[in-house]
Amino acid sequence: MSEICIIPKGSFKTTSWSGGTTTELLILPEGASYAERRFEARISTASVDIDESVFTPLPGVTRFLTPLCAGFDLTVNGESVSLPFGEVLEFSGDDAVACRGRGRDLNLMLKGVGGSMEIVSGAFTVGEGLRAFVYAPSQTVVSFCREGLSCSSALMMAGDFAELSAGDLSASGPLVLFLIETAAGC
Repeated sequence: MSEICIIPKGSFKTTSWSGGTTTELLILPEGASYAERRFEARISTASVDIDESVFTPLPGVTRFLTPLCAGFDLTVNGESVSLPFGEVLEFSGDDAVACRGRGRDLNLMLKGVGGSMEIVSGAFTVGEGLRAFVYAPSQTVVSFCREGLSCSSALMMAGDFAELSAGDLSASGPLVLFLIETAAGC
């Protein structure tokens, strides 16, 4: 794999959910199925096209969410949570979550594996033994350097999704970084 591998948008799968559409950017392992709830990790974007919606219950799944719009007003287990653009919320798939507002979001779901989702800009490091992916909310240049080797870079346009190799990286603007503790990448 090259250090920064942009995944073609034609490989994404879009389906409907009760509040809009969802586009699956990645599901692991190979052959996994979200519909059958057989997966270790799933990264997706979703549109929220109605004023009020309820998240699908996913017992045993750790979930992460960040808005790709101004933000959302959520109710998590009866507690009000304001989630603005640029922040990530981690919650359990067992939680009762309702959303007020329309827009787009980005999701990470983990089942039986560890991982994280965060917003990065500037320098960051991807450690060995992790699968790393990034989503570009806006145009961003990503650079990769490995100690003792030359650096490479890639221009990511808004909505691009890429897999990264372990090493030292930097981004000219904000990226959503996903780290997944699972089998090695392709």
